[in-house]
Amino acid sequence: MKKIIFSIFAIAAVLSLSSCTKHKMHFDVTELPDDIAEFQLHYMEAVANVAANNIDSVYVNGKLYSNSLGSGTLYPLNGIPSGGAGGRFFAANIGSNHFQLYRGENIVYDQNITLKKGKQNIIIYDFTKDPIIIDNGFPYWQDRYNGVNVTAATWNTDSVIKLQFINLLFERPGEPYVGKLQYQYKRSGNILDPITGEKIGPEPAEWYNMGEPVAFGETTGLQMIVVHKQSFNSSGNQRLDYRILTESGDELMKWNGTKYVKYTDYWNGYIGRVYMHFFCGSRTSAPVCNVKQWASM
Repeated sequence: MKKIIFSIFAIAAVLSLSSCTKHKMHFDVTELPDDIAEFQLHYMEAVANVAANNIDSVYVNGKLYSNSLGSGTLYPLNGIPSGGAGGRFFAANIGSNHFQLYRGENIVYDQNITLKKGKQNIIIYDFTKDPIIIDNGFPYWQDRYNGVNVTAATWNTDSVIKLQFINLLFERPGEPYVGKLQYQYKRSGNILDPITGEKIGPEPAEWYNMGEPVAFGETTGLQMIVVHKQSFNSSGNQRLDYRILTESGDELMKWNGTKYVKYTDYWNGYIGRVYMHFFCGSRTSAPVCNVKQWASM
């Protein structure tokens, strides 16, 4: 009996020692230097999202960055790295970089593109023209909100999101929309007491300007939007409704495939996230215009 008890204790001692053993985890990553350019690449020409219009391979400075067998096909009205970005960027040199886009074995875009230090979004909307390059806005928390510094340490516990709207609307394929667009948002749901979580009342039916009006190829830049979370014991999100006004102050009308309707849409804004809203497609025909949401963080 003593031998059995001793054996049990011995086994337990060995297991306790093995459970305390440290195991190092190694990840196959390369740390980026400070003097580097980072980019996301978008294909926003107003063409149908069919296989014949896909960009199968992307080369930068002769190096394969993305393809249909690897890190993702570049689809029309979309971008890479694939999957809505989620904070992922490609790295490249500061200064001139040689971009080559292929459909099958045919080069459809061959341009030198100048990139700067930091994060940016490259938007190809016409194979015969230089791309639009948008500042991604990083670092996202270097500003002030209600007189209080929003820092990396407090960002995810605050009550705001950041959003920028990019006007890439075509009147019809090959013809950019003429005129500026005013992006607006409205909160949906209820206002909750920040201490008790009790419902105070419904959100007011009021539309707010999201930055200044922008023409084709322009962005509002990152704008701060206060989010009233709808579940008290949660990280927090709220539905935000969106609409667009023309220069005349009228709501933008768009073709929906069968008739002209007012443009409306909604997205859930999660506290601490940073979004880009690419308004792309054709106003009067297919591919019908809509916002493509891209998460920077």
